[in-house]
Amino acid sequence: MEIIRGLEHLRPGTECAATVGTFDGVHPGHLKLINRLVELGSAKGLCTTLVTFYPHPKLVVGGKNVRLLTTIEEKIELLGKTKLQRMVIIPFDRSFSKLSYEQFVRDILIDKLKTRALVIGYDHAFGRNREGNYERLKEMGSRLGFSVERVEPFRLNDRIVGSTLIRETLAAGRVDEAARMLQRLYTISGRVVHGSARGKLLHFPTANVEVDNENKLIPADGVYAVDVYHKGRSYKGMLNIGCRPTFKNGKQHVIEVHIIDFNENIYDQTITIAFKKRLRDEKKFESKEALIKQLEKDRAESLKL
Repeated sequence: MEIIRGLEHLRPGTECAATVGTFDGVHPGHLKLINRLVELGSAKGLCTTLVTFYPHPKLVVGGKNVRLLTTIEEKIELLGKTKLQRMVIIPFDRSFSKLSYEQFVRDILIDKLKTRALVIGYDHAFGRNREGNYERLKEMGSRLGFSVERVEPFRLNDRIVGSTLIRETLAAGRVDEAARMLQRLYTISGRVVHGSARGKLLHFPTANVEVDNENKLIPADGVYAVDVYHKGRSYKGMLNIGCRPTFKNGKQHVIEVHIIDFNENIYDQTITIAFKKRLRDEKKFESKEALIKQLEKDRAESLKL
């Protein structure tokens, strides 16, 4: 898949079948749409092109409290596993957000991308105030010479799988349910930083993780069974998100992971954590011994998963 950052880097003359959106999470609903785009592009001899935006539009026009399922790097990696030929990343700012859907279609989809077929999701709309809905795009297509096709949603247990539902599920700590919706484990990546070294004193040394992207969604506080990826290898682990209430001055919010059967110095290195199951709430223990006993139970359960 070719990555094009900015419309100025497009090669002239290439006609395409396109889809447009943020594709946060790259979930099965997105993949269903992409598969249809690939089918259509192949049948018509068009370059299959996914158009997305960076940063996420809601970070520009919706405030700073947006939590994302995928960073742009994760999105590129996941989309690279599809049969898409091209991904176009358009810089998104307040000026761009003021474009009407007619301007977006004419100036970008038609003039710059040479779009001849457009595939959109069941609830998709774009342009200023999301005015560019399916009916209006169909009407423009009939005038400007491109087809428009709408793809129905992906459902799981009679629920439509979408980015908002997955975010809500992760925010509640139901990471195993979110994994079923994503059809993969939810992951975060970050740099290992120095912590208080309390875990080492408990014989459960932990790696404190500083997440790469401040807008990345972090699941609810608690203890989780996880997989940890480091330099191409995977390890089982148990992870705590929270404030470590057993200890005094436990007010700092931390993400710390005990990597089972691992004894390497990985400070300042990047690890990726995949969430498998939430084991329990974070809680305050009456003694160090009681905490260690619970940690042993957490480790035993994590090893089973």
